[in-house]
Amino acid sequence: MSAPLVAEWRRRKSAAFVLEGNSTARRTLHMDLWGRSTEVYANANLSVYSAQKCNASCAFCVEELRPASRGTSLLAQRPPPAPDDVYFDALGRVLDTLAPLSPSVSVTGGEPSKDPRLPRVLRVLAERGARKRTVTTNGSGLLDEREGRAVIDWIASTGVAHLNISRAHPDQARNGRLMSYVEGPDVEAMREIVRRARAGGTRVRLSCVLVRGAIEDLAGVLAYLDFARSLGIDNVIFRQLMQVDPKAVLPGPVTRFSDRRRARLEPLLARISADGRFNFVRQIVGYYYYVEVHRYGAMDVVFEEADLARLEDEKRRRPGVVHELVFHPSGALASTWQPWDGVLGPPIQ
Repeated sequence: MSAPLVAEWRRRKSAAFVLEGNSTARRTLHMDLWGRSTEVYANANLSVYSAQKCNASCAFCVEELRPASRGTSLLAQRPPPAPDDVYFDALGRVLDTLAPLSPSVSVTGGEPSKDPRLPRVLRVLAERGARKRTVTTNGSGLLDEREGRAVIDWIASTGVAHLNISRAHPDQARNGRLMSYVEGPDVEAMREIVRRARAGGTRVRLSCVLVRGAIEDLAGVLAYLDFARSLGIDNVIFRQLMQVDPKAVLPGPVTRFSDRRRARLEPLLARISADGRFNFVRQIVGYYYYVEVHRYGAMDVVFEEADLARLEDEKRRRPGVVHELVFHPSGALASTWQPWDGVLGPPIQ
């Protein structure tokens, strides 16, 4: 039975976060990370950050927005990737060290479907028994061949639980304009990707940003859900464009686009709640994000709002707690998306 909606959480979003009270884990875990005693959120995710530069140029790019929110550029913070032997040795040691935490693992980027290392990364994660593995991609390389088989087949055969494909609009041309690329899979390619993923036990989810002039209201959400269902997809997430602290952010095209074209989530959620076709399932209050899950027929429909200013506030409030773990292309594990900040290890051998 679903818990009732807490209206205050919807109103306050991540400002309502209390680690011990309403987070998914409600606790931290004390860990020894290469000789350093570290307090880690017990339901932390490990992100494996692909070194492969993204082949899209989305005006709302989260990869660019994260460093911009801290006053720097993506280009300035991107270190050269470590050689394969160093990189995979470090990845193995990170997974072994984090085994007591058993984090969920996300492979993201950049664009991992175009990353020559991806098949080996997926094999290492499978061999180490990493939990609830997810790959997030714009989909452009999923039918490319790597090491003798298509990338989508590597994903399915290595036990990846979820494949998140970013798509801003059902219409191919409009999606290409919003994401500024031409390599995105068309409808027939998407159907083939979904078929192969499902055959291997991988669930596909479409990820759609809420943008004024594109998908911005209930009618747009319903049309997008019909599109997803036509592809054989039963899981969709709609995301409000991320917010940042205007006093700390590095101004640029991504921040200006986000401020100008951000479609607000809360009024949409009010419409969703009033529509009998949607059934509320649960809320997730995170340290800088807020999530609602609903059912629409046989589909899971997720709505998310995130505020990078809240992330920095929580880090200042409880500086000793690690909420997220990012394995960078340099071979370093850090507690942030910046490879120069919050480095936890492993020691270079």
